[in-house]
Amino acid sequence: MRIFINALSARLGGGQTYLINLLRLVPQDRNIQIFVLVQPSFQLAGLPQNVIRIERQSLGNPFVRAIWEELFLPSLLKSLKIDLFFSPGGLLPRRLPIGMQAVVTFQNMLPFDLVQRAKYPYGYRRFRDWLLERGLSAAMRRSNLVIFISNFAKDFIKRTLGELPGKSIVVPHGIHPAFRLSSEGGLRRPNWVPQSDYFLYVSFIDFYKSQLEVVRGFDMYLRRGGAGQLLLVGAEYRHYGDLVRDEIVKLGLQDKVIMIGNVPHDELPAAYQNAKVNIFASLTENCPNILLEIMASGRPALVSDRPPMPEFGGGAVEYFNPSSPEDFANRLEQLMGDEEKQSRLGKIAKEHVVGWDWDVAADSTWTAISNINE
Repeated sequence: MRIFINALSARLGGGQTYLINLLRLVPQDRNIQIFVLVQPSFQLAGLPQNVIRIERQSLGNPFVRAIWEELFLPSLLKSLKIDLFFSPGGLLPRRLPIGMQAVVTFQNMLPFDLVQRAKYPYGYRRFRDWLLERGLSAAMRRSNLVIFISNFAKDFIKRTLGELPGKSIVVPHGIHPAFRLSSEGGLRRPNWVPQSDYFLYVSFIDFYKSQLEVVRGFDMYLRRGGAGQLLLVGAEYRHYGDLVRDEIVKLGLQDKVIMIGNVPHDELPAAYQNAKVNIFASLTENCPNILLEIMASGRPALVSDRPPMPEFGGGAVEYFNPSSPEDFANRLEQLMGDEEKQSRLGKIAKEHVVGWDWDVAADSTWTAISNINE
């Protein structure tokens, strides 16, 4: 089977993590050859022999990319004699060669969340998500197989789009071994974290990630006698990032809330393992990679109560309402006042995520694709 993967849109975070782990674990004992189309900046190293990288320049702009995919991609697929088109990003070109099968992974819930979409100013971002909602919906209806990464997402799409004509499976993401707390203990602190107690929130800084509410809640916590620093780590949607910076200044928290920016991904395990509490305050997710990673760190976590977080966190984390700064402050204060609970949650979380493994996720994915005709 000759499989083509369109990964031109895999530029950030979870999308790249997902693809990298699938590619490094392509089975070698099956009749599979993979052609993966990426932008030159996508770092892919150590690919198996049956994975061939193809690059295309000047396709960073999504509208230019969409035009190229409609006009030129079909001929590329024909020249490579592709049997199956796999889109981890969830979109399909409108024209695929006759007889070619299609598989998509549904990873992006934000375009379907009308409440979150309404928070963005009118312009490119809103228009993009409007287009994505329609494009993702159409692709799922056309696919021979849809891979969901949470039961929540599968149930949501069934309610929204009805029964899909093709097959569907649920394959949650895995956790890289580097994020799991070893039996020898935690890793040394990265040099960008303080030596004193800190609370860590790693995620893209954006409206639906609730950093504003977390900052306001942290201010309440400090005013009640709490101590420590809050670190916000991640790239940002600039408009929202500016709002967060303004709020930090307004509340006089410049020494207490630090916006770190992006850091090397391989430094995150140590940052998680040394945090007093890890935080995840997202309003909209599909399969939250960061939640899985912070649970593997063996530290207590304070997590959004919105689905699908409870699907993955179960009873191993503490939940709060991400729209309520006061609820965040209350939950953090209670958790910090109970050292036994902190220790217990960290231990439970570490054990809870043992089953989420990229080897398992990749094997389930490639098996489903290989058996698509059965």
